[in-house]
Amino acid sequence: MPERLEDVAARLASIGELEGLVNAMRLLAAARMQQAQASLPALRAYAAVVGGAIAEGISLLPSTPGPQRRLAARAPRGLVLFCAEHGFAGAFSRRLIDAAIPGGEPPPALFVVGSRGAMAAREAGLIPAWTLPMATQIGAVTETAHRITEELYRRFSAGLLAAVGTLFARYEVGGHSIVTRQELLPVDLTAFRGPREARSPPLVNLEPRRLLERLVEEYFYAELARAAMESFASENGARLTAMQSARDNIERNLDELRGIERRLWQEQITAEILEIVTGANAAGGGPFL
Repeated sequence: MPERLEDVAARLASIGELEGLVNAMRLLAAARMQQAQASLPALRAYAAVVGGAIAEGISLLPSTPGPQRRLAARAPRGLVLFCAEHGFAGAFSRRLIDAAIPGGEPPPALFVVGSRGAMAAREAGLIPAWTLPMATQIGAVTETAHRITEELYRRFSAGLLAAVGTLFARYEVGGHSIVTRQELLPVDLTAFRGPREARSPPLVNLEPRRLLERLVEEYFYAELARAAMESFASENGARLTAMQSARDNIERNLDELRGIERRLWQEQITAEILEIVTGANAAGGGPFL
């Protein structure tokens, strides 16, 4: 710990600048988290609308189809990991990587979204089959989901993947998140069949099976977009928590340094007074006071 007043003042100025940076990052993370939370209801509603359209489409088929199956021999499972793009998010990406490591099962083909997540996967000895930067702005989340959808649906349709699932962090109130796994492909279409109100069949312009395929792809995108938005909220929630912890630590350091500054300032004033008194006594040949 510095013991010169000049050093303490310089240290206080440096930590003050760091506090400003931490506060800016904290406010930005809070704003992005709130934006993501505000967008989630619309994405959930969209997925529900597409799910309802699938149920309507099933009614046009002569019989209820089972799960989609486009399996190639020994095709691996695909697992999409929604991780962090930037740092200062604590163990956000590491939690997802640890949850992705299989226990007694064949390893999945990892599709890692987020640069920090890709680094964490390689550090854990996992080689991603495909990587993509995670969105850093709320407006780019759906575009990221589009790119993931195109890549994975292409591979699944070609039989290069036996199944596709997602692993993401779902944000909870209080800054916490829950690692959530969701299986998306093959879609079990029987899950969409249920009691429906009696009404006229929908009017369609596509052959029913082709229509259903398009709706399934759209549902796949809707669920990926929701998972990406959940992850975006959780990543910024984790960053907000980390920045709040850093801010608290900075405040403790500032309080300690201010106490040292006051002590050194008092010692300096006392030394100057003693110097004046000593000099006056020496000049006057007697006590100054």
